[in-house]
Amino acid sequence: MSWKKVLGKSTIRVATTALLLSQLFGAVGSVSAAGSDVEVHLIGINDLHGQLDTTSMVGDKKAGTAPILATYLKEAQAKYENSLLFHNGDSVGASAPVSSLDRDEPTMEWMNMMGFDVGSLGNHEFDQGIAALKAQIFGGLDPKEGKVTHAGAKFDYVNANVIETATGKTLIKPYVIKEVGGVKIGFIGLVTKSTPAKVSPSGTAGVRFLSAEEEVEAVNKYSKELQDQGVETIIVLAHDPATTKEGVTTGEAADLAKALPADSPVDVIVAGDNHALANGEVNGKLIVQAYSYGTAFEDIKLMIDPTTGDVTEKSATVTTTFQEGVKEDPESLAIIKKSLDKHPELTKPVGTTDGSVTRTDAYNNEAPLGNLIADAMRQADFGDNASEADFAFMNPGGIRADLPEGDVTFADLAKIQPFGNTLVKLELTGEQIQTLLEQQWGTNADGTPNTKTLQISGLKYTADFNKPVAERVTSLSLEDGTAIDPAKTYTAVVNNFMAAGGDNYKVLVDAKSSLAGPIDLDVFYQYIVDAYKGGAIEAKTEGRITNIAAAAEQPETPVTTEFISRAEFVSALVDMLKLNEVATAPAFKDVAADAAYADAIAEAAHAGLIQGFGGNFNPDRNITREEAATILAKLLKNPASDKDAAAIIAGFKDGKSVSAYAVKSLAQLIEQGILEAAENNSLEPKQGLSNNDAKALIQKAVAAKAS
Repeated sequence: MSWKKVLGKSTIRVATTALLLSQLFGAVGSVSAAGSDVEVHLIGINDLHGQLDTTSMVGDKKAGTAPILATYLKEAQAKYENSLLFHNGDSVGASAPVSSLDRDEPTMEWMNMMGFDVGSLGNHEFDQGIAALKAQIFGGLDPKEGKVTHAGAKFDYVNANVIETATGKTLIKPYVIKEVGGVKIGFIGLVTKSTPAKVSPSGTAGVRFLSAEEEVEAVNKYSKELQDQGVETIIVLAHDPATTKEGVTTGEAADLAKALPADSPVDVIVAGDNHALANGEVNGKLIVQAYSYGTAFEDIKLMIDPTTGDVTEKSATVTTTFQEGVKEDPESLAIIKKSLDKHPELTKPVGTTDGSVTRTDAYNNEAPLGNLIADAMRQADFGDNASEADFAFMNPGGIRADLPEGDVTFADLAKIQPFGNTLVKLELTGEQIQTLLEQQWGTNADGTPNTKTLQISGLKYTADFNKPVAERVTSLSLEDGTAIDPAKTYTAVVNNFMAAGGDNYKVLVDAKSSLAGPIDLDVFYQYIVDAYKGGAIEAKTEGRITNIAAAAEQPETPVTTEFISRAEFVSALVDMLKLNEVATAPAFKDVAADAAYADAIAEAAHAGLIQGFGGNFNPDRNITREEAATILAKLLKNPASDKDAAAIIAGFKDGKSVSAYAVKSLAQLIEQGILEAAENNSLEPKQGLSNNDAKALIQKAVAAKAS
């Protein structure tokens, strides 16, 4: 048998789209806890945004839609004796029109049909204000237009960091206890502290959000209350951003984990808001997030001691909801059909595109779709018999999708502007226009830039990023090049979110006059119909915004380490062991039979060195030190006892960060002198391995096996 030796050679590395392979970042080689423990699976989603009928592209594959997601979720729950279904905020808001036209009642109906057990609030649940939020959750007439009556959620919502100013109490109950398989699990809810800056001020009127310090105090307080009720398994449904890259998890959810005591009873923090992947441990807390729009879901596995209620093992997988070969859930289809029958306009084409009218990089630069929307806003009719406005400004966060290639329907336009914002015509001086542009360039609490470049119509400017914000706009003129007069008054169209100071555009609150007008989507739709008459919809960048990049400093070239992939590691090990016993392809869904490393992985699996997780092996992902240890430990004799292994690992600075499944393996390699500590007496279990380190480990382990 032969295969390409891949150690030391470059392989095709997993990029963003490949990260979405199903069963991603699972606890590879995870060992089951004691047979008496209760296995519970928490199946969850975040940031669905009412995308019931929206197909997303993950790489070159179709994923998502509620009928597809429902099939995955139902099949996942059917596999387990004990499971709970949850969502982690932003299930509604910025929704597809099949949901938004009925105030997201179709999405609430879908979640009720699915039998969700618990949910949390996201920032978008606040889009239409507290009264609308409560109507959706508890039932009743929706206050916007008074046309939709909500049935209310048939499951519990929790939130602990939004306080009603009138009562001083939490807006909704802070936590809930669920019992499954004879064990109790507590869920505490949180929403990102950035919510007031993400929604219109009217959306958060009557409530305040806890500071970071107060939030930690609240989690500690409610965790203690849960413990007093006999609950030791605690999950925080935190609609806070988090991202895991190269084994490191960062973001607001990670900051929360670090701020909690190391011995906090919190076991898992579920993240959300930034539509990213998270799956890693921080300060002993597992942090998980499953992208957005129903393109993925998380399966959090907990092994719980039924006597103490403690979690003895925890891990998670994130599965992409690819459509190919998956049967759509009929109950979900029925909910969508009911909405489409009610709104036939959603399926009628209004034009076509070649796929180039996108919002690409709209947060930093001029974008074709941004120009199209701003142009539509500028000519909006406010019923004042006035000519079109001098300018229009569109915040990039309000542009939620691209125009698709091919036919464009009203539904596609509604996905782009789903909030139902009202357009507002303001009177602003040239000086205020300059200030507005300066307010695009904010700063996060940690000092990093927070840029929200306005998409514009009627003017153009140059920004020199080598200059401070107050001096950054070096030229500002009308479209024809006429300089804008600081003292002159101009008219400008924005949406009501911006007019109220949203996204830090605070100067708009000081406008000389304000006139409310039509709904943004109605204006956008009519502009497309009138301007393109069912034909090709075209828009491009036109030099409205010219950004001069800051001159890059010339730092010392850092020394970078190329980490070895799981496939490379296994190939090197099999090569050194000279294994040659099988002739069939490996039984992993993500290992192609003709892959360069397929034979090596098949040999390693046959020899019992690897087992993968959930039917996948994740060959292109970098192998971690603890994963390598679990493989190499299978070559050795005389493993340490559980007690001795725990004592060995506890002697290291970061011993608590070692995954439960890897404790004995790491301890065995350390005890036999195969694995050494990193700097500062650290194990760095989640760190990758360089080629040289991997070779050295394999050589030592093989030598120990032979001795």
